[in-house]
Amino acid sequence: MRITSVFNNEDAILLAAMIFQSYQLFEKRTPILPKGLNLRFTIHALAGVEEPGEEVFGFIAESQDKIIVVFRGTRTFKDNESDQDLYQVMYAYVRNAGKTHRGFTCIYQSARNELIRELNKLFTTKRLLVAGHSLGGALAVLAALDIAVNTPFKNPVVYTYGSPRVADPVFASRFNQTVKNSFRIFNVHDIIPTLPAQAYPPPFTKEGLFYRHVRSKVPISFQLNSLPVRNHEIVCYFKKLSQHNSDFTRVLCDENLGFCPDTVPPYAHQVKNAIPKEKSALSFSYIKQKGWRDFL
Repeated sequence: MRITSVFNNEDAILLAAMIFQSYQLFEKRTPILPKGLNLRFTIHALAGVEEPGEEVFGFIAESQDKIIVVFRGTRTFKDNESDQDLYQVMYAYVRNAGKTHRGFTCIYQSARNELIRELNKLFTTKRLLVAGHSLGGALAVLAALDIAVNTPFKNPVVYTYGSPRVADPVFASRFNQTVKNSFRIFNVHDIIPTLPAQAYPPPFTKEGLFYRHVRSKVPISFQLNSLPVRNHEIVCYFKKLSQHNSDFTRVLCDENLGFCPDTVPPYAHQVKNAIPKEKSALSFSYIKQKGWRDFL
């Protein structure tokens, strides 16, 4: 069966709000889901390089006709350690599928077996959507290829938001051949999708490191200069996507109070809460000094 890749704005809006709720879950708040969707499983994973620690990274939700897997982005110092571990390892779950970012892969590997086990308990006749923001976008990509090859869910639908590059050209090619419904939404003013760089030639490593994005790219544009991190935040992605389908968004939010992020200014508290606690005194000069890799 030939699968056609068709971007759906309603899916993109819904999943952006679901990702927002994954951040709420990480902050130990009870996630609010749309009517008919129920929380089935909380995704825990190990983040960090020197001393990995367990954190909540997302969840699985299920309704009568769909299953949704979502992953959040960076929120802790240990997450940042993983972000910056950009050496590559073989992708272990699909034969001849190239190399992937070591930090992202270690996080996914620590959650993988339980995630796959939980998915295998669910009805495969349902539509499966996998989504993630920032670091979570990388996890969604790693999960989607694994799911498509190693579970009965052969046609996952993938939406990522502000995702960094995840892997080498071999992996990207295999992913593109296998996962036909994948949409990489990125703000053209968001620096995170430009990381890691496309190439780190020798002598960075003996053979060099090479990164390539997966398909299909969906560029959008918003620029919020008052706080540079806003060009990357899921709240702002949600707001921009919502402007293209305000009627759907209004119904979704009105019928599910507390589900959608607050996009009516001032909503700076949501962006502030989204910044790692270690960097709550954020300033533009600090970002330039420390480097954008700290904000994946």
